[in-house]
Amino acid sequence: MQLRLCIFLFWVLPYVAQGQGFKFEASLSKGTVQVGEQFSLTYSANGKITSFSAPRFTNFRTLSGPNSSSSMNYVNGKVSRKEAYSYILMGQKVGTFTFPAATIKSGGNVYKSNPVTIKVVKATKKKKSAGVTSTNLFLEARPSKRSIYKGEQLPITYTVYFNLEVSHSETVKLPDLNGFWTEDVSVPRQASVYSTTIDNVRYNAADLMKKVIFPQRSGTLELGPMEFKVFVRTRTRRRSIFDSGYRDDEYILKSIPVKIKVKPLPDKGKPQSFDGAVGKYALKVNIDKSALQANEAVTLKVRLSGAGNLKLIEPLKLQLPPDIDTFDPKITNNLKVDMSGVSGSRTFEYLLIPRHAGEFVIPAIEFSYFDPAKGKYKTLKSEEFKLSVSKGDEQSTTTLSSINKENVKFIGSDIRFIKDAPFLLLDKGAVFFLSKAFYVAYASPALLLMLLLVLRRRHILRNKDIVQVRRRGAGKMAKKSLARAKALLNKDKAQFYQEVLKGLWGYLGMKLSVDTVDMSKEAIKAALSSKSVSDETIAIMISVLDQCEFAQYAPEGQGTDMGDVYAEAARVIEKIENEIG
Repeated sequence: MQLRLCIFLFWVLPYVAQGQGFKFEASLSKGTVQVGEQFSLTYSANGKITSFSAPRFTNFRTLSGPNSSSSMNYVNGKVSRKEAYSYILMGQKVGTFTFPAATIKSGGNVYKSNPVTIKVVKATKKKKSAGVTSTNLFLEARPSKRSIYKGEQLPITYTVYFNLEVSHSETVKLPDLNGFWTEDVSVPRQASVYSTTIDNVRYNAADLMKKVIFPQRSGTLELGPMEFKVFVRTRTRRRSIFDSGYRDDEYILKSIPVKIKVKPLPDKGKPQSFDGAVGKYALKVNIDKSALQANEAVTLKVRLSGAGNLKLIEPLKLQLPPDIDTFDPKITNNLKVDMSGVSGSRTFEYLLIPRHAGEFVIPAIEFSYFDPAKGKYKTLKSEEFKLSVSKGDEQSTTTLSSINKENVKFIGSDIRFIKDAPFLLLDKGAVFFLSKAFYVAYASPALLLMLLLVLRRRHILRNKDIVQVRRRGAGKMAKKSLARAKALLNKDKAQFYQEVLKGLWGYLGMKLSVDTVDMSKEAIKAALSSKSVSDETIAIMISVLDQCEFAQYAPEGQGTDMGDVYAEAARVIEKIENEIG
């Protein structure tokens, strides 16, 4: 029976693979190499190859190949086959070179691969240990995918691979993740070493840094290189009892920058309630009571749960009746960050206070988000809530605190309170009608009404310009964010720097009338310069942003003092307010 199955798979496999869409592709292990550095070129197909014809590798030395390999999988009744031809090559000349397409035959058809390009740069001069090459010691950045939407979360890992004896190591330079909001994934200080296979080669590997990043603008963004120092141990001939018999040679590893294609969020189907949330979410809204008295508080709780850019979601806007007061909500985060992304919940607790008795309706709360997996917007909607507010026990503001306003109405017809303010006595024979005071009193309501109409018109015109309204509110918003950051001084380092960054980016977005997610440091410099902000102030702002971004994932004990960063952020905001107005 097993023999029949093998024969069946052998004959049927090529046709099954072609029925699923035959692909023949070329790929390189590296996009940039040094002269004399080895790399691999692989031609792979998802089906049976009957003949293979490779191009000429001009300007490259062939160290090994063609090396053929094949694999076959049978999962859930589906058969898949993969065949590949690989070469180990070495660059001999500086320049940018393109490998022409290779040709194969499969199932009676002829297929050509895609051409691939590699850049060969001048070799750097450094002390080498015997046997150390870029194929047995290298650092690599591995994002989970290369094309995402703006605001979509992307896990990324920086891993070192080695087949040599490494005595110790240390981080030299953290990657520049400009254009991304970042969340750290917890990794042990002492990275654990594990085994893995790449292109049929067994390596020891250690994950140096893990992050979940969120692109804040569309376009092609680059994950900057990380630099890592390792000391490779080489055994030597022992010459004396004081000689350890080995030496440690220093190597600086540098990961290749990775380009991420960030797609803009579509305008088609974008709801009015959409405010930048990207991921997959659920909405739950409840209120702690529906019957209460005037001036008594009620708590409205809005809970958003799911996976995505939860920390960047701002409090939802409530449409409340004018007789109900509210305040800034209390925000509670219950989040988990791992290599599957950021997940958990973000809860907003609003304190509502109805000032008068009556029946009130709190309209349904809407929350919209973009689902990158399905490529479309979704809107969640809660139920509406009804409040039955009865008359409260409102205390009088007079010194007789035990007498309420209702009682004062009746007491006022019998007992008058003593007036302690100066008042005017009129002669008994004085006539008010047609006097100066009469005309003033007669004309004052009309004058007052005209004044109120003028003031109201000015208020409407002033607030009609949304840009100016946002600019006027930028300073106030920044002070609130810095106040939250100040409360975290010397308590929660990561949260402190996130609050400062959030406050600065939000302030600049409002002040410069630019959407925060579309901003970059270059855009900040240009916008501030166009507003006649001094070069010194611009340099301070960029410096504070850089310090906060670095301090988010700097090792404990490194980085700028939190108090200095807070003071510098407050100072630069004040300078911009004075210079722009």
